[in-house]
Amino acid sequence: MSTSTTPLAVEPGELRNTTDLLERRLSTAPDHIAFARRTVHGFEYITTRTFCQEVRRVAAGLVAQGVGVGDGVVIMAPTRYEWAVVEMAVWYAGGVVVPLYETSAPAQVAATFERVRPVLVVAAGAAQLVALKAAGITVPIWTMDSSVDDLGCLAERGVAVELDVIEERRQVATLDDLATIMFTSGVSAEHKGVRITHGNLVRQALNIGHEYADVLREGELTIVALPLAHVLARGLQLISLAVGVTIVHEGDPAHVLATFEEVRPTLLVVVPRLLEKVRDGERAAAAKAGMSRLFARAESVAVEWGSLLEARQDDPSVQPTPWLRMQHTMFGGLFYRRLRAHLGGRLRWLLCGAAPLDPALARFFWGQGIPVLEGYGLTETTASATGNRPDDIRPGTVGRPMPGTSLRISEDGEVLVSGVGVTEGYLEPVPGSWVDGYFRTGDLGSLDDKGRLTVRGPLGTALVTTWGKKIAPEGWELQVEKSHLVARAVMVGDGRPYLSVLLLLDQESVVDWARHHGRPNLAARIGRITATPEGVVVTDEALLTRLAKDVDRANAGVSRAEQVRKILPLIADLTPDGRIITPTLTLRREVFLAAAAEHIEELYDCD
Repeated sequence: MSTSTTPLAVEPGELRNTTDLLERRLSTAPDHIAFARRTVHGFEYITTRTFCQEVRRVAAGLVAQGVGVGDGVVIMAPTRYEWAVVEMAVWYAGGVVVPLYETSAPAQVAATFERVRPVLVVAAGAAQLVALKAAGITVPIWTMDSSVDDLGCLAERGVAVELDVIEERRQVATLDDLATIMFTSGVSAEHKGVRITHGNLVRQALNIGHEYADVLREGELTIVALPLAHVLARGLQLISLAVGVTIVHEGDPAHVLATFEEVRPTLLVVVPRLLEKVRDGERAAAAKAGMSRLFARAESVAVEWGSLLEARQDDPSVQPTPWLRMQHTMFGGLFYRRLRAHLGGRLRWLLCGAAPLDPALARFFWGQGIPVLEGYGLTETTASATGNRPDDIRPGTVGRPMPGTSLRISEDGEVLVSGVGVTEGYLEPVPGSWVDGYFRTGDLGSLDDKGRLTVRGPLGTALVTTWGKKIAPEGWELQVEKSHLVARAVMVGDGRPYLSVLLLLDQESVVDWARHHGRPNLAARIGRITATPEGVVVTDEALLTRLAKDVDRANAGVSRAEQVRKILPLIADLTPDGRIITPTLTLRREVFLAAAAEHIEELYDCD
């Protein structure tokens, strides 16, 4: 049983809870620009002092409205500045934060309230009010957008609450007390309520901030674009607030890429799908300019240059060949500079998590001057449990344990985690989640001789054919997903004689491909399809032949028993509002496979 441990770097000392992170920052840099908030008149710059004043006013309103120590307060809103205010205000009032995804259906809202019993809700606006009312919520509801019952009105309710009362409430919670209940974003149908303490949050913020002091530091500018109902976004926000990284919020996924150019961040936390979209956008632009083959070569050169930079970490004497250097310089002016400009032109680091990242994609960005630090964690580990370091970037791995964290690989290959980020458990008991003090992640993985973790996919995704061959599909699927036509590849074949794949197509890219290849009728037909969770089958021989090339390329890298024999292209609902994609753009494999059961049966019925 292999293990890897990184010792704790920073103790909390006199810090009692998360609010002390803000108070400490206030004492050292009150005039630092903590947030830049977009308004109709442009960006409003908010100092640490101003933010803290807003937090205290809203906290007083919460107390006046009856929020007591340990009471749950639901936040149901997209990522935005007010989310940060309300979260910290709940903690100043002594309460417990309960995030809800802003797109939650009434049934999900009702189920959450039944399990948590919150005393108050702060919602974004009209859309969330509809869901809350449809769920029959009867507790007080305050909003961020409306002129009635908004945060300003809530703060006015607290004008009679003495500052000493808020200060007393702020200091009630200790590191061992509950800070938030977060529901897993759910790659399966099950959403578990995770109990995260102030100690989990504080120790993670201190130690990750220490470990990445050259990345997460005062003067940097980041965009929080992931849902704040997800632990990764909240972890980034808390660390940024504690160390002095200026935060801009962007809650509209469709506007994220435009925001990069507008805000010009210096560091970003992203999911792999966003990086794929950036690369695919560059591919599409090159194709429209008639430069597809040239861009394909530029991609290869960037990946090769990224590999060279990786090798230099072990041997600084490694140098590019003159031919590679010349190509890299040429493509730098032709393509790479434009990609960096689309990301704002100042980006120093990309931090990536929440889903597997194709190593070639990481090297593609690194080779253009933007290193990608991939990490791994879960809600139950309070975000990052591991991460590549700035001086040790190894695409294909998710790095070494964070300070204060230990990894263990069980005899059956499961990744086990213990440490300062591992939470105290769930709302309801989940038997078998811990073993010998380690949390069972449910993921297969391995450790190299330097203690770096490679994640090979969830335990439950392994397929066993009727020939007895056990296959982990993730690596093969990642190869197919390199195609700009394929958003998701889902290998199937458990209990079957051979493997097949459901290809969830990128609808827009397929429409562009059809037009470019003189198939206007196909483009029109694809464009009219209304995507569904189970997927609408696309029948077109030319498209199937094109997709077969992507599948053949992936098949070439595996043994015959691991190769896919049948392909089924589908247009499926890949929006976070749908059933099969999480808010962090991860596929809910079990949910999708259940929805697509008839498609799978049809693949094998003709045998």
